[in-house]
Amino acid sequence: MAEHHHAQHHCPHGHPHGFHHVHEDQHNLKESNKNHFNDHAHQYNNRPEAHELARRLGAAMINAYPFKEDSTSVLDYACGTGLISRELASHAKCIVGVDISQSMVDQYNQSVANQGIPLEEMKAVCCDLTAAPNQLDGMKFDVVVCASSYHHFPSIKEVTKALASYLKPGGSLLVADLRKPSSAESAQERFPTEAHNIVAHKGGFEEADIKAAFEGAGLVNFAFVTAGKAKQHGHPVQFFLASGTKEVTEEA
Repeated sequence: MAEHHHAQHHCPHGHPHGFHHVHEDQHNLKESNKNHFNDHAHQYNNRPEAHELARRLGAAMINAYPFKEDSTSVLDYACGTGLISRELASHAKCIVGVDISQSMVDQYNQSVANQGIPLEEMKAVCCDLTAAPNQLDGMKFDVVVCASSYHHFPSIKEVTKALASYLKPGGSLLVADLRKPSSAESAQERFPTEAHNIVAHKGGFEEADIKAAFEGAGLVNFAFVTAGKAKQHGHPVQFFLASGTKEVTEEA
């Protein structure tokens, strides 16, 4: 749950005034997230509510995609300490976690080692998949998952395109995050003030926001369902699970 970033483009001349300020803000947000989760990684698994949410979101993912224990390969993006990976592990052949926080990756891999799981079955690496294409040694996956992290990303369109590029033809992207409330309640209260420097989307997402990002990445068969309910900072919240498929006609 610790990936927070934006694609970094070389900037040709001719951008409108203010572009460099926006780019700098996005870079600062990514660095703030990296530093925050590096500092808090050792405490992350001590939160019972995080484990419970992972169980609910993991169950929704298992219900949304026909995982096969002997063949399904999974990329867990913004994997954090591996709470979602552990929910999916018994349903997949192999899982690769990716996070920009080295401390989170270290916690993930230490947990895997403590359980005696071979690295070829489950491991995490520290990198930013939006920084450059074709990372992870050219690996492609049957399923890419990203849980409770889209609200950290400055541009969900950029990250969705990056994640879709790691799918095999016919593979599925599964994204879970906060659903924007339909009532007039203050969505800003979902995150405490001290968290605002690491949260790009403080009010959650509407279905249309996620659908536009998925379609912009060339994904089809879009679906958007409620994945569970919880309380966050004393406020009731809903989590969605969005899914989309990479067309088989596209190049791997």
